[in-house]
Amino acid sequence: MDGVLIDAKEWHYLSLNKALKMFGYEISRHDHLVTYDGLPTREKLNKLSLQEGLPKSLHSFINQLKQKFTMQIVNERCAPTFAHQYALSRLKKEGYSIAVASNSIRATIDAMMTKAQL
Repeated sequence: MDGVLIDAKEWHYLSLNKALKMFGYEISRHDHLVTYDGLPTREKLNKLSLQEGLPKSLHSFINQLKQKFTMQIVNERCAPTFAHQYALSRLKKEGYSIAVASNSIRATIDAMMTKAQL
């Protein structure tokens, strides 16, 4: 899904940073691209704990905030794209099995797919 059907990578980056900034932490654009991009949130938080001293006791709360902020962006920005709807419809009509793979949590995937009408 990510970067193919719905380009939400930036949304995840912005959401995590919004949550981190509440506690005085931030992942720079450079560090995001070089070190953190594509990792699950829990791995990003573990790296921040090891490298920047982020208290592990904050992980769960930061993750919850990140999910909340991500859903806000999904609700604001995620919309149907005709090309994606057409391509998936055509593939299904031609007998292909369709599946979605993502690093996102299930609730986020479901919300994005619903908002994108996929």
